[in-house]
Amino acid sequence: MSKKQTYLFIFAMGLILIFIGKFMHIGTINQVVNPTWKCMQNPLVFGPAAICAFIFMNNKKYWMINICVALVTSLAIQYLIIKGGDSLYILLIRAFAFIVVVYLMNLVKVILDK
Repeated sequence: MSKKQTYLFIFAMGLILIFIGKFMHIGTINQVVNPTWKCMQNPLVFGPAAICAFIFMNNKKYWMINICVALVTSLAIQYLIIKGGDSLYILLIRAFAFIVVVYLMNLVKVILDK
């Protein structure tokens, strides 16, 4: 399976899961999708994610580095900007939104590469 096929397969499975959750009103899926969508629109998450997606592009441990950066960014937003108060759930949702943005940037890059 090529890298492009793998990325498209993951994208299709994610969309199917989101549509099933929305149309069948599955609370667990909606409780993750809705805050993730809000966090993805936040420039404090989107900006660093877009930058990291391209800075670490040719690194061997690309996803491991981006996961660590997502957790550090989420903690930095939490304690330096918001000044505490959110739960572990919101921290992980913010980190997940970071990873989703990085994944979408990579998906576009893989599709546009020839």
